[in-house]
Amino acid sequence: MKKYILIIITSLSVLIGCTEDINLKVTAGAGKIVIEGSIENGKKAQVIVTRNSALTSPVDFSKILVTDAKVYVSSAGITDTLAFGIDSTASIPFLYLGKKIIGAPGQTYNLTVIADGKTFTSITTIPTPVKLDSVWWKADPPHDTLGFAWAHLSEPAGIGNAYRWYAKLPAKHITFNGKDLLLNRRFVPADGASFNDKFIDGKSFDFSYDRGYDPTEASYTQTLPKNTLGYYKPTDTIYIKFCAIDNATYTFYSTYEAELGTNGNPFASPVSILSNINGGALGVWAGFGATYDTIYPHH
Repeated sequence: MKKYILIIITSLSVLIGCTEDINLKVTAGAGKIVIEGSIENGKKAQVIVTRNSALTSPVDFSKILVTDAKVYVSSAGITDTLAFGIDSTASIPFLYLGKKIIGAPGQTYNLTVIADGKTFTSITTIPTPVKLDSVWWKADPPHDTLGFAWAHLSEPAGIGNAYRWYAKLPAKHITFNGKDLLLNRRFVPADGASFNDKFIDGKSFDFSYDRGYDPTEASYTQTLPKNTLGYYKPTDTIYIKFCAIDNATYTFYSTYEAELGTNGNPFASPVSILSNINGGALGVWAGFGATYDTIYPHH
């Protein structure tokens, strides 16, 4: 996450001695379609369509994947019918893939998804990409071999810009629990990866992020030394994807991240994740104005 100083004051003495059995019955929410779609400059659209499942149920892709949806993306008078296929770099590799519309900065893209007899729509824009001035690895004291990915950004003047940070290490195959596992197959966001220019408009500054982890690699990640989690090493090659996003996309990701941050905290205020999908579905249709950088190993 972006590094900052956090002061936490806890006062729980009023709770000592107050015990009462509370039985909570967790019920499954109403079945909803969940859409996770994006289009990036220079790339075609990708849309994942699933159904939500009960919090207490294990994820079963054979039950939650929607493979018979009709998915369309249109822009500048052209309509692209997305086809169901496979992309190993997506969060869920079974998804709908565009065939002819290629993302371009400044363009607006309309999404239509027809699933379970309902129609869901959304609109997104690919903002002009904003390139990072420079990127580097820096140790996090008192460590000298563990640190974070740093960048310098000259933020364009004009309130209303927003951004999202992704990174990954080079992909590699390992044998884990007797099976072949592909690590680092996709760019993943760090904690608090989304920010806007409310307090940084037109400013030039350094910032850093820790190492994010892919939840699909959770079993492997749990075997790593705890004191190294969230850090990059000086010998790592770090690929960075820095995206300019529109305000609706930022609102979704920022509220989603806030919800993740309060998950399991009984004292936190509830957070509503604000989707930009119309028609009752959950999720996001995002336009990414992306630039790419590489931090090379530091010796």
